[in-house]
Amino acid sequence: MLNCRKIIIIGILLLKAVLSFAQEDKVIVAYNFLKNGNLDSAKVVIDLAVADTESVNDGQAWYIRGFVYKSIYTLREKGNRQSPLRLEGLNSFKRSLLIDTATENVTRNIGGIKYLSSTLFNDVVTSLDTINYKIAMENYDIFKDYLKLVDTSKATWKQYDIKFLLALATVYSQIYENDRKGKSEFLNLTKETYDKVLALDPKNYQAFFNMGILYYNQAVNLITQSEYDIDIVALNDIQDNSMKLFKDAVPFMEKANELEPMRRETLQGLSGIYFSLNDTEKSNLYKKKLQELGN
Repeated sequence: MLNCRKIIIIGILLLKAVLSFAQEDKVIVAYNFLKNGNLDSAKVVIDLAVADTESVNDGQAWYIRGFVYKSIYTLREKGNRQSPLRLEGLNSFKRSLLIDTATENVTRNIGGIKYLSSTLFNDVVTSLDTINYKIAMENYDIFKDYLKLVDTSKATWKQYDIKFLLALATVYSQIYENDRKGKSEFLNLTKETYDKVLALDPKNYQAFFNMGILYYNQAVNLITQSEYDIDIVALNDIQDNSMKLFKDAVPFMEKANELEPMRRETLQGLSGIYFSLNDTEKSNLYKKKLQELGN
């Protein structure tokens, strides 16, 4: 009985050794395919390798998988803003990074994540238009998730957020301007996005200036779009609403001027806003400052 038990134990150990060798062999085979430039075969084999339970916690296998997917993405899908290969590559580098904390492995995985994340951010920039902005938003969220793995600085995250939100607000504003009646909700989205910027950076000149211009343009549009044969009651309402919007523009433009008093566009904006509010004295004051700046 004892001999049988020993034989069984030895058999189990031998089987585990064989399976372990077979698993290791898949990773090696995938690596050799990768080294020889046979990316399709490398992808097939490394996918089989990480599907085995033996390789779930194998950081090397996941790193090789990430490198394979990164290579195929770079070769074939770099123009695809929603590339599944890129996402698989990022996820594989992340899995490897979390499993294997050896310095060399961490450095390699961070390099892979930084490269693929940079392509994500490039696609965010090129997608931020009135047609593809939703793709840009999706990619930016993914970019942020992976950025946090390789850069723990909150200051860095904040700067990226500010740049992205300023660009997104501009897109929202363009969508609204292209169809003010049909896309009226984008006016509020624009304001909400600038508010997010100011929550992150209470001294952001661009957000204050753009908000001032937003209210100013809203007031002007209200006046210019009114019909010629409008009755006196409706006309009074338009005048009241436009004056309110001009007043709403004042604190934003004043703050922008306080932050950067040598900016011509801010002085022009203030002169125009106060002129619209029938405050000739202040309008001329900023016009004079503008002339002095020009001299």
